[in-house]
Amino acid sequence: VLPREFVALVGGSGAGKSTLLDALNGFRPAQGEVLINGRPLYSNYDDFRNQIGYVPQYDILPTALKVDEALRLAAKLRLPADVTLDERERRISEALDTVEMNSERIRGTRISRLSGGQRKRVSIAAELIADPKIFFLDEPSSGLDPGLEKKLMYVLRRMADEGRTVIVITHATANIVQVDNVAFLSLVRLVYYGP
Repeated sequence: VLPREFVALVGGSGAGKSTLLDALNGFRPAQGEVLINGRPLYSNYDDFRNQIGYVPQYDILPTALKVDEALRLAAKLRLPADVTLDERERRISEALDTVEMNSERIRGTRISRLSGGQRKRVSIAAELIADPKIFFLDEPSSGLDPGLEKKLMYVLRRMADEGRTVIVITHATANIVQVDNVAFLSLVRLVYYGP
């Protein structure tokens, strides 16, 4: 996978998509080797940790908080302690701009009151605050209607165009044309990788 590429991992249930994704992002190291710019990920994980963003299937933010509160908390946890308050606020605004959610109305809404698609995009924004160069998403479009799924795929395409490498697991193939390459898995085997 090259820099600035958008790659989809596709396959049926049990095909090994999440296992592969977690091996690639270092969450669950596997036998073999994952290299980032020629350096082994697993033995250098602490060096790469801040360059990797990961949004799992489930919500990663406290749903009782408002969007602004949750993203400020995420910024405190993800950014170095010497980052100024103004810089944190700038990064939050940029992250919300990227996922097209930067409005006062959205910022003041409790996460529990957001739609499924909005919650996914706020979870993506929380990871974007640290400006990761490699972004992994596990079925971000699950449970979304076709219109929201299409919009999310366009957001992910734009993230890759802005300089991030994006790897996403998806069952929805209606908007797969947004990706550069697709990996089809079947019975825990890679059966196709390419455009």
